[in-house]
Parts: sequence; C-alpha cells; structure tokens
Amino acid sequence: MLEIDAGEEILYVGDHLYADVLRSKRTLGWRSAFIVPELSDEMRVFSENVPLRKKITELRKLRDELSIYGDMLRRTSADPDSEEIKAKLQQIDEDDAVIKDTLAQMAGQYHAAFHPVWGQMFNAGYQDSRFAFFVQNYACLYTSKATNLGLSSINRSFRTGGEMLPHDRLLADADSEFSS
Repeated sequence: MLEIDAGEEILYVGDHLYADVLRSKRTLGWRSAFIVPELSDEMRVFSENVPLRKKITELRKLRDELSIYGDMLRRTSADPDSEEIKAKLQQIDEDDAVIKDTLAQMAGQYHAAFHPVWGQMFNAGYQDSRFAFFVQNYACLYTSKATNLGLSSINRSFRTGGEMLPHDRLLADADSEFSS
C-alpha cells in the first residue's frame, strides 16, 4: 500500500500539540509537523522589534560585564577592603541598578508588543516557554500553515541543526574571553 519500512517515514501534520504531535510521535513513531497559525504574527512582531531586542541583549551583556569586573576587583585587589575598591564596587552596584531598571522597562515593552498579558509564545522571560519546550522536543517541523510544506519537494529531507548547551555557545563565541 504505502511501501514504507518504518513509522518514521510518515509525516503526520496536525495543529494540536497533544493529540496530533505528542501522540503520533510517542505512540506511533511518526514524524510530525505542527501547524501554529499564530507563528506568522509572532514572526512579524519579532521582526518589527529587532532593534529593541538588540538593545535588550546589549544591556544584558553590559550587566554581565559589570558583574565580571566586580568579581575581578574582589579577586585580584591586594586590599579588597580599601576605600578605592569599595567605591568602585559601589559604583558598579549603582550602574547595575540603573541598567536593571532600564531593562525592566524595555523588556516590558518588548513583551507587550507580542501580547499584553502573555508576551511571546515561545519565550517566558529570557527562557523558552513550556510551549516552546514541547514544540522543540516533539515536533519534527513546525510552520504557520500546512500549505508551506508544498514549497518543498516531496523528496526533501529535513535535518536538525546542531543544538548547543551554554558552555558550547561560550566556546563557540569569538568574543568570549573563556580560558581553559
């Protein structure tokens, strides 16, 4: 009939995360494509807010750099209790508080651009949402509409990109000052 050797040769397309994607993958071993109609709007809003996202990322990196600088001062100073070191650390704390307040405002603005209450579908704060976790772990593909699949050849094989853990990203980052 279908001349297939294994369930993994079947691509099941559905729009319900549990009934279509999780069950077909877990129970039957089928490949699954998840239809997320809201994805088009999510990508449009993301694209419109790239400059804000970049500013947020830059400020978060600046906070990390301030923390690293403070740690370095504490570790390497001959007299960590000196007034000079205490003044520098106090200035770091004050600068960090200003950046934190600015970040909170910017993150709120970014969050509200997607949805005033829920924010992004795939993020909860600075982490992946539970929804994103299930999509990433159970959907082989996801798209905003099933007709997008018609843009690919029926012989097309979709492959995963390599996943990286935080330490892998640190090692791969050309700007990283990591030393082993």
